[in-house]
Amino acid sequence: AIGSIIGAGLQDVPADRRFYSGGGGSVRGYAYQGIGPKDADGEPIGGLSFFETSFEMRIAITDTIGVVPFVDAGTVSTDQFPDFSGMKVGAGVGLRYITPFGPLRIDAAVPLNRDPDDPDFGIYAGIGQAF
Repeated sequence: AIGSIIGAGLQDVPADRRFYSGGGGSVRGYAYQGIGPKDADGEPIGGLSFFETSFEMRIAITDTIGVVPFVDAGTVSTDQFPDFSGMKVGAGVGLRYITPFGPLRIDAAVPLNRDPDDPDFGIYAGIGQAF
């Protein structure tokens, strides 16, 4: 996924309209909204552009159990176009249990190029595929 807000400065865009990345729905291994620009207190402020990508290899063990190695990557920038020099990468493995209403999933991931304030690992649970 890629996104860009063009024609406005960061301060002109409300915080809930900015782009954020990190966590179970984007780059696993990093904290929720933990990728990208932060304020003086270390809180995410969001950005005007972002890029995210994911790779999963879904391996069926049985009819109802699967294993999923994965790699996620993403970046958020205050510029109008993504800054790939700040790309963060997370990798891990997940377990899937297939049910009639969709797979139950649990994933464990580590940030591969973590900053000192990034977590050592992340555990995520959900229903359905990650993407």
